[in-house]
Amino acid sequence: MTKDGKTKIIEAAQRLIARQGVEKTSMREIAEEAGITTGAIYYYYKSKEELLYDVMDYSTAVTAEIMKMRTQPQAQPDEVLNEIARRVARQLTHSSHWNLRFYLALPAAQGDEALRARFVQNYAAQTQRTAELFNFVFKSQANPVDTFLAVLMVAAMDGINFQQFIGALPVPIQELARVYNEFFAFAVPLFKQNADQARRFEDLPPEE
Repeated sequence: MTKDGKTKIIEAAQRLIARQGVEKTSMREIAEEAGITTGAIYYYYKSKEELLYDVMDYSTAVTAEIMKMRTQPQAQPDEVLNEIARRVARQLTHSSHWNLRFYLALPAAQGDEALRARFVQNYAAQTQRTAELFNFVFKSQANPVDTFLAVLMVAAMDGINFQQFIGALPVPIQELARVYNEFFAFAVPLFKQNADQARRFEDLPPEE
């Protein structure tokens, strides 16, 4: 199957999941939505979980898309930062496909090593791309702390979406998305500028 054909399957699955949820979406229905046979899907995807991982990755690849923009010769830091904010806001306020992470995380945690490895690879790539974007949009030098900041920002997105997933978010998501983006734009560069002086808790003894 061509790349376009595989994308057709992924986009068909996206549409169905948005309409009826993960549990009610079958491989047969995805095939019908994509206009292909069920056998064609199973030729490329051994399980529903494997297909859903690609749907999740396709839907949530914010940093990968931004990196493409950043590599353009005419790319400007402020424009890239604004695009990051737009995409983050959209991802936080349209979280149905992000919820696939939680559907797939359970089998990964329970011993599906292939799925767990894909999560490891996905998080590592997100972290690296986020750290590189810090230095482009804030016009700063790379620093080891960038990776830690990137992990925190990615984890915050996960945490927000999990609270939405279980219906426990205590504040309006639109305003939270704005605050997340403002924090990214103001707090991250400030911390990077003062990272060498950020030693308040360095010698804090561990709890016994």
